[in-house]
Amino acid sequence: MATLRGTTQDYATTMQRSDNDGVLGVNSELLRESPIKNSNSSNAALTGPLVWSGADYREDQAYTLRLSGEEANEVDSALASFKTLGLDGDEVSPDNFPLPNLSRRLRASAETLHLGRGFVVIRGIDGKKYSVEDSVTIFLGVAGYIADKRGLQDRKGNMLSHVTDSKQWKTPTDARHGIHTNGSLPFHTDMGCDILSLQVRDSAIKGGYTYLSSAWTVFNDLLNREPEVIKTLLTPNWPVQLSGRKASYHLAPVLTFHDGKLLASLDPHRLGPHPSMTNSNIPSLSEAQIHALQAVSKAASSVELQLKLETGDILFFNNLALFHRRDAYTDDDNSSRHMVRLWLRNQKYGWAIPNGMLPPWEAAYGENRKIKARHYPIVPMVEYPVQKYTTSSAAFMIEDSETSDEE
Repeated sequence: MATLRGTTQDYATTMQRSDNDGVLGVNSELLRESPIKNSNSSNAALTGPLVWSGADYREDQAYTLRLSGEEANEVDSALASFKTLGLDGDEVSPDNFPLPNLSRRLRASAETLHLGRGFVVIRGIDGKKYSVEDSVTIFLGVAGYIADKRGLQDRKGNMLSHVTDSKQWKTPTDARHGIHTNGSLPFHTDMGCDILSLQVRDSAIKGGYTYLSSAWTVFNDLLNREPEVIKTLLTPNWPVQLSGRKASYHLAPVLTFHDGKLLASLDPHRLGPHPSMTNSNIPSLSEAQIHALQAVSKAASSVELQLKLETGDILFFNNLALFHRRDAYTDDDNSSRHMVRLWLRNQKYGWAIPNGMLPPWEAAYGENRKIKARHYPIVPMVEYPVQKYTTSSAAFMIEDSETSDEE
């Protein structure tokens, strides 16, 4: 079975929560730390739980929600119950995937993502125990307690992406997109995504670590050392590529203050003209912008947190507040690093999106999207088609479509 279901309507469910959820499990940090401080000033240092460095989390239990034996059994029971309903896997929701005890900790984690440090690792689901279809159903079922809306990840209608370098692909790696190679990926955000989630289906034999870095901490560092870089990052004149049959773009900032929060929307390989495009009308980056990207990368690396994820883990993080990157990696004959990716939004806690960042966000979550089909491929494509355009971007893929110029 290649997909959970070919077509489905947008998934959304109303989240229910106990008044006590905010003080349970990994969300106990909300008791210890002040919540995110509202600020609209580019001249003042940011404060709050999103200002952290990797050195603050030397032990992974500080950010890991580890399932108890009882909670792991709840997941098994929820899966078994759901499978008796005769529904397609993409129809899973908190209403039909009951987790009586674990649900409270998961909903508390939703607060951590939006009001706390911005990330959590769910550990204790045996990734090798389930079929690939059951594994995806569990992923969607657990994610439903974190966020109630799933984002569209490309113009083909895919709601799930496979981040892997499949052994069955014959297409040379330099003719593939960055997420479909074993190469490193620079610090970036997935433009258009609120909450990014990765389920670890398999790990590399060497390398392939995921790193997180707080955009809020990077902002403070650069504000102190290179305030002109902050001005460049906040200026809404960055050319952001849009997909379609013609080279097109819109101008936006890569950092912006909105609704009292700092938001990041930065993918180095989506900024400026694409290398494969000739005679493009997309402006090149200025020297100041190129330097700003280098400064962000250096600052993010200096405070990064390395995550040593295990098979079966599920990572959730606030993609509007945190940068992420990946090491190059090596597989062997018995392993193939494989992440399954979801883009999510929590409609209760989700951050307001400023106009300058709306085009890619609307493509993922907007109600007026022209793409009606929704696909949930449970395994990577069998054959990798040769791309007209390829990019090292982790998220953005310039489409070969001849039918639309829109994102």
